[in-house]
Amino acid sequence: MSKYSLLMPLVVLITLITVSCTEEEDKPDYYVNTPIAGFSWSGNEGPAPVTVQFNNSSENADKFEWNFDDGGVSNEFEPVHTFYNSSSEPKNFNVVLKATDSYSGLFQRRSRVIVIQPQN
Repeated sequence: MSKYSLLMPLVVLITLITVSCTEEEDKPDYYVNTPIAGFSWSGNEGPAPVTVQFNNSSENADKFEWNFDDGGVSNEFEPVHTFYNSSSEPKNFNVVLKATDSYSGLFQRRSRVIVIQPQN
């Protein structure tokens, strides 16, 4: 048996270890900081039409999708939106914010009901 035949398995083993250690290590197998969607607003105190300022308090997210429940949408961080209510009763709008971490693809949705008073 030659000394080369004894070295060959060792060379293969070292090569396998080296290849497995050079894999891409900057992407974790899990994500500790999942997105947390959160928001508040101001400006819906008066009769319709009212322009509402939304305040985004989301964490661990870099992409935002808003749905205002009246056909309006936005991708802004803190949008301003005008609501209308031509009925004679207060109207509820279910506003939804989807906050996404574009690196991981993880997201969370938060919805809150905003009440808009009828126009005078």
